[in-house]
Amino acid sequence: MNTQNKQTALSADLNNFIYGVSRRNFQNAPELTKIGISLLRNFPAARDAVLEYFAMVFHDAVNVSINQTDYESDSSANGSLESVSMIGPELCSMGESWAPFIAPWCITLIMDIATEKSNLPNATLQNTEPVRVLLDITTQNLTLLNAEERAKCIDMMLDCRACSWAVGWVGRAEPALVAPRALALGADAARAVLAHLANHPPALYHVRAALVDLFQEAIKEDSKAEKKRDVIPYLLNLASKSDIVLKALTQDIALTLTDEVMDRLCVVCATHRHSGAWEGVGPASLVALLLRSDVHCFLLLLKHAQRNVFCRQLLEYLLQKVEYESLFPDSNLPLVMSAAEEINIVREKLLTGNQLEQYSIARILILVCYNLPSEFVSTISYLLQCARSDTTLALLVRVVSGALAMHSPADGPDVPADVERYQNLINTGVEYALRDAMMADTQIKKCFVEGTGTKDEKTYLHHFCLNIVKLLRWERGGVRCAWAARAVAARVGRVGAALRARAALLRERPPATAAALADMPTCHALAQVLDNVDLTGTKSAPPSVEVILKVIQATVQYFFRCLHETDIMAKIRGVQTASRLLRKLCLHSKLARAVALRDLLETAMFREDKVFGSRSDVTNNVASSKDWNGEELLIYMNQKHGPITQLTQSHTSVFHAGIIGKGVRKRSDAGRGAPPVLALDNELLMGALMACMDGNSGIVEGSTSISLLLVELVSPDVMYNGLPWPDEDFTKQVSIERELYMRSAVERCGVSRAALRRTARARPALCLSSALLRAAAASLLHRAHRHTQSAEMVRELAALVELLSVMTLGQLLPHPLSHILELAPELTPSEIVQVLRDCIWNYTRDHVPSPALFSCDSTGLHWRDPSTCKPPPTYTDTLRMIIQKRISKLGHMYPIMFLNLEKDS
Repeated sequence: MNTQNKQTALSADLNNFIYGVSRRNFQNAPELTKIGISLLRNFPAARDAVLEYFAMVFHDAVNVSINQTDYESDSSANGSLESVSMIGPELCSMGESWAPFIAPWCITLIMDIATEKSNLPNATLQNTEPVRVLLDITTQNLTLLNAEERAKCIDMMLDCRACSWAVGWVGRAEPALVAPRALALGADAARAVLAHLANHPPALYHVRAALVDLFQEAIKEDSKAEKKRDVIPYLLNLASKSDIVLKALTQDIALTLTDEVMDRLCVVCATHRHSGAWEGVGPASLVALLLRSDVHCFLLLLKHAQRNVFCRQLLEYLLQKVEYESLFPDSNLPLVMSAAEEINIVREKLLTGNQLEQYSIARILILVCYNLPSEFVSTISYLLQCARSDTTLALLVRVVSGALAMHSPADGPDVPADVERYQNLINTGVEYALRDAMMADTQIKKCFVEGTGTKDEKTYLHHFCLNIVKLLRWERGGVRCAWAARAVAARVGRVGAALRARAALLRERPPATAAALADMPTCHALAQVLDNVDLTGTKSAPPSVEVILKVIQATVQYFFRCLHETDIMAKIRGVQTASRLLRKLCLHSKLARAVALRDLLETAMFREDKVFGSRSDVTNNVASSKDWNGEELLIYMNQKHGPITQLTQSHTSVFHAGIIGKGVRKRSDAGRGAPPVLALDNELLMGALMACMDGNSGIVEGSTSISLLLVELVSPDVMYNGLPWPDEDFTKQVSIERELYMRSAVERCGVSRAALRRTARARPALCLSSALLRAAAASLLHRAHRHTQSAEMVRELAALVELLSVMTLGQLLPHPLSHILELAPELTPSEIVQVLRDCIWNYTRDHVPSPALFSCDSTGLHWRDPSTCKPPPTYTDTLRMIIQKRISKLGHMYPIMFLNLEKDS
């Protein structure tokens, strides 16, 4: 197109534009807008006229957007809106040369619209499409200006009070320019601008920088006195009105208010606090700000309260105000919510702070726990694990008691329901603490990797148990922490499971963890927890049967771990704790007693038999080869037991085991006697067994259970375990192998012999162990006369003495048979056989050892009346003849045993 045609077209556009604008009809606004955009590009001299028309379009578009219902029937209404959508992209893309013209024009237009529509809410005006387009044009063109031009534009907007929202919007592109200039305004104007600027999160950094610069300038030593007098009250006033200013001031406040800055600030405040600008600055206004700030401001106040009296007074005023405001139902204080968000920092400060810090933080934690039950649970869990002093533990009591008091006032309508609800939360907190402590023991710790841990290092579970024990003891001492006892009682099954897992010999011990430390200190601590809990159900609901059984199994396992302790005092203390636990658990539950007795006996006889000196079965060692004579051959030695061994297809096998051609198997325990009964570990076990019984009836029932358990555990089968004693020939021909096995099993096990003595004392429980007594008597009867060697004879005589002492103690042998015990050491093998057969065996065969022989007196004791159980002469004549035959040596026993019988007869 040539130059003449361009001029003709430009002239036509200009005429059309002037004619269309003069008609003031926005129906043809899109066509005029297109012409105006063309004129801006091709005829810059028309700039002012075109921009003036665009301003008219924007004004009309704003009116249409605000009052859309009034313009629904007007077809020209959409014209201005369409024109706005065309103007926006064009003015944003005009380039740097046009930015100095477009930016001031946009700002002026925004100011006009804001002033004209000042009666409307800012949000309504800001959300209209024309205003948003206008703000986008302004922001885009501001970025194309230099710093000086941008500053002038910002200052233009700040001069208009009605367009503070626009300053906040446009200031997102230049927050570094807007923030310091906004702070130069009055408090209300600055608040309005910064409030809109707060919607842009990156602007917070520039706001903070401007505030800090203003503050630092005010407290400089060479600063003017007027600035010192006005700036600090201004900042506090502005912070009271603007959340973004308060947030910017309190962000990283510990870095801003260092000790040096605080000293200078105190000087400034002391100098100018009586001036007029400081009238609104006082404790009430500072507390109001602190209530809206985060918890870091509170911690900084705690720090300076140690050496500043005003800070200490302000701290107490703040705490009282927070506690008062928290009593209202809809209270939602930012300080309390911030403490909940930074709960880890707050709780850590509770552990490491000084006394003032600890008690002040405890008051804040009470309010946090009052508002957030989840933090209540986590706080209990954390302090139970991490408390290392009585002071910290007392703070836990204070926090829990305070939260309970706030939720369950004495005059409340639903006190029981509130108490029960919060007790459940406490139970959960204790359970979480136990779980987390056990998990922490399996985590690798730096101190274990570097080897800096001390020798007396305790596990996390150990510390948890020590804290629980202290709380339980405090409760018994009168401290109001009954919630701890109820919580532990509700989770006693978890504590028992932890004790059982820790007392296990075979468990995972990861290196560089607390789990690799010694087990027993933690086991002792867990046992102390159980020992201090009320398991009888007098103060709280009794544990379930399942829980009781778990705790019993854990206690039994702990008891046997204590027996392995090398420190005698630690062993005794641990065993006593286990015995007390067993007594409490078995006091009201026969099922618990039965389980405890069975676990104790089975473990002692089979799994922990070495602890009690029990001997294992005879090994397969054999004598070396040599020339054998006829009497030493295995077949001839077996034939000495009687003709029954020569029968074919006999169920009775050989009695002397060995290898044909090499003789009898050599005993590995030759020369060793039976394990001692009166040993420390045996006595401790017997004490634990007796702890499972309570009162005369409990002892009799428990001893009866022990008697039956001994028969069950020792006997190889269920046959011939009854009370009657059969004929002697029956044992010789049918059950002699069984009797030999049972006697050997009892002799090798010191626990079973000690248990027999205990049952003998609790008459008539020994009657139920008749099978064991019969086995010992039968084996003695058939072996005593065959042993001529001194060692074998000593062994048989010791077995006889023990049998007689047990039967005499259990009153199974009446007078004068009870005195056989005194004669036994002087009898020959043949006399022993006679006495066993004629006196003991025949008497018990004809008088079955039965509980029916015992009567119960008024005190609950069972005994046999000697006047009603005199044995006939048939059972005593053998004894009489032996004494008369050896009157020179045994004559002193005759009057004791027989004169009274003759006198009575």
